[in-house]
Amino acid sequence: MSFETMRQDKWNEAYERRGNILFYPHEEIIRFINKYVRKRTGISDFSDIMPLSASEWKEFASLDIGCGIGRHMKLLDEFGLNPYGMDLSDRAIEEGKRWMRSLGKQDVADRMTVASVTELPYDDEFFNICVSHSVLDCMPRETAEKGLNEAFRVLKKKGLMYLDFYMDDAKGDFEEPVLSGFDKGTVKSYFTVKGINDFIGDKGTICECKIIRASDAAAGDMEYGCRAHVTIQKNMQ
Repeated sequence: MSFETMRQDKWNEAYERRGNILFYPHEEIIRFINKYVRKRTGISDFSDIMPLSASEWKEFASLDIGCGIGRHMKLLDEFGLNPYGMDLSDRAIEEGKRWMRSLGKQDVADRMTVASVTELPYDDEFFNICVSHSVLDCMPRETAEKGLNEAFRVLKKKGLMYLDFYMDDAKGDFEEPVLSGFDKGTVKSYFTVKGINDFIGDKGTICECKIIRASDAAAGDMEYGCRAHVTIQKNMQ
């Protein structure tokens, strides 16, 4: 059995545990779209932010890398951003297609694909934006680096990408197996700010790196989560 098949099996098991069956978009992806791409100004009104021509907007396409059951594809579709999505888990894609069909969104369901981040099934420079929540930090760093290269390959020049990363200031950059919880058997990779910069390298320019720390005041301000939310623009070369 190949490493990729084993990784797929682990994520299928995670979806069978139902802990990552998520229906509502992450607020930072909503913020990314409204700030950098297209702002919602009314019930059915939008204001375009990306500096694109009318013909470029007509051909606009967005990609959700690691789309799960499609919660961010649904959001991108609501903004009229022509979403595509891929996920390693065929269980997630199967359930996502059922969900989209139940919403009358057969076109969105048709653009959901089982694939690996290391081999995206799309043409070079096809997408204007890519979003990816809790994906590239949920695999070995070596695999994530291949996935990032693929993401930049399918992103248009000057296109925008949203990524987020686990952080642990005390331990620095490292990866570790997940021993419990819905994603048991997978791998988490933790980053520092320097690690994020090194990871992106010269492929893109970081427009924003927002670090959100969560703590519980009732437990003596014990920190229980830290993530970096990063917006990147692909370089021209």
